[in-house]
Amino acid sequence: MVTTIDIDHRALAKLASEQAMRDTVAVGQPGGWCVEVELNGSRGRLVSKRGGPRLFSRFETLAGYLRRVGIDHFSVEAEHFTPTSSRARPDAAERMTRTHDAAEHDAWFRRQVEQSLHEADSPGAQWTENVPAMSRIRDRIKGQQSRRQGQDDR
Repeated sequence: MVTTIDIDHRALAKLASEQAMRDTVAVGQPGGWCVEVELNGSRGRLVSKRGGPRLFSRFETLAGYLRRVGIDHFSVEAEHFTPTSSRARPDAAERMTRTHDAAEHDAWFRRQVEQSLHEADSPGAQWTENVPAMSRIRDRIKGQQSRRQGQDDR
């Protein structure tokens, strides 16, 4: 009986550089490919940072990864491979639209603030005290409310 041990990326790279593996095998799974290496008397399985088997959804991605690690030759076991539909997320387009809209609004807002600060710093800027300004605003609001009440009474 062969013992299976979990190995991470760092361990796989070390094994590859030391040429300590007998064989590297791309094992087909439902939805992708995982990597197993044959060692002396045991088998190593590549795992992700979370501890589960590292699954590559595309064979090309797996082959590129193995090549970067230093593994140029490997075997393929495709017996249990089952392709799945694309991993596209239907909410991604909407999420990206919201992200772009938020960025556009943020840029607009920053331009408005910059323009206002520039106008406030200009020598011709006229400043109004808060109390008289608020008094004028209240008078305008009262005037509009009384006009609306006069229209509603008709």
